[in-house]
Amino acid sequence: MESDTTLGESRRLHPIAILFLVNLVTVTLKVISITGTNATSVFVDMLNDIGDAVGLGLLLLGLSYERRKQSIYYPFGGRRAVYVFTLLSIMLFCGLIFAIALFKVIAILSEVTEISVERYSLYAFTLAFLTNVVSLAIVCRFMLYGPRDPALTTSIIDSASDTGGSAIALLTLMICNPVLDAIGSLALTGVILVSAISLGYRYFQVLIGRAPPREILKKVIDKILEFKEIRDVNVFNAMMITEDEYMLVLEVEVDKDMEVEDAEKLSTRIEDAIRRLEPKFKHIVIEFVGEKAEPKTYKEILRQIESYK
Repeated sequence: MESDTTLGESRRLHPIAILFLVNLVTVTLKVISITGTNATSVFVDMLNDIGDAVGLGLLLLGLSYERRKQSIYYPFGGRRAVYVFTLLSIMLFCGLIFAIALFKVIAILSEVTEISVERYSLYAFTLAFLTNVVSLAIVCRFMLYGPRDPALTTSIIDSASDTGGSAIALLTLMICNPVLDAIGSLALTGVILVSAISLGYRYFQVLIGRAPPREILKKVIDKILEFKEIRDVNVFNAMMITEDEYMLVLEVEVDKDMEVEDAEKLSTRIEDAIRRLEPKFKHIVIEFVGEKAEPKTYKEILRQIESYK
C-alpha cells in the first residue's frame, strides 16, 4: 500500500507544470482576442502572458535538473538550477517583452484612437481572465496546503499581477475607453518591469550565496554561545544554497584539553540545537580549535550581524 501511495505521488503533476498548462490556455485565448481588437492593453497583457509561459517552461526545465542526485560532481544536486533558469528567462525574454510593450504604449500615447472590439474578442478575453483567476486560486491553494516551494512563492506574485492586469484590459474591452486603455497599458508595462527586476534581484542574491535573514543569524549565534564549552567563535559563515536550504560553517574555540570523543558529542549537540532552531540549516560544518589568548572575535561577528541589512 505504501509503494502504491509513493507511486501515485510521483505521478502527480508539479504545481508549476499545472500553471504552465493553464498559462498556455490564457496565451491562446488572448492571441485570439487580440485579432478582434486594437486595444493596446490587451496586446501588452498578451505579451505578459507569453513571458510568463516562457518563464514557467524554463522553471520546469530547472526543476528537472533539481531532481539530479547528489554526487561528487554535484555536491548539492541540482537545487540551484531553478534560479539559473529563471534568471535566464528574465534576461532573454522579459527585456524583449518590456521593450515591445513600451513601444506600443508610446505609440498609443502619441495618437489616441477609438477602441474597436469584436464580440468574439471580448468573449475570448473574458474566458482568459477567468482562467487567470483559476490559476491564482491554484497557487494560493498549494501555498496554503502544500509543501513550501520557492518556485511557488514567486508564482503567486506573477499570478496576482496577471489577474490584476487582465482585469484592467477586460474593463477596457467592455467600455472601450481610450484613456483607460492607455492607463492600463502603462500599468501592465510597469508590472512587467517591476516583476522582472524584483524576481531577478532575489534569485541573484541566492546564486551568489547571500546569508539568511539577520534575525536567523542572530538566533543561531546566540544559541551557539549558550554552550559553556565554547570559549569563542572565530568563523561564522552562513549562506543560502536555496531559499529553503542553508549551509553553516563554524570555527569555535574550546578547551585545549578537550577529548576527541567530547568534541564529537559537542558537535552533535550544536548541530541538533541549530536545526531545532532553524530546520533550513541542512549542512553544518564545525571545526574545533584550542582556546587562544587573544581578544574574543564573536563580538565582531555580532556587530556585523547587527549591521546586516
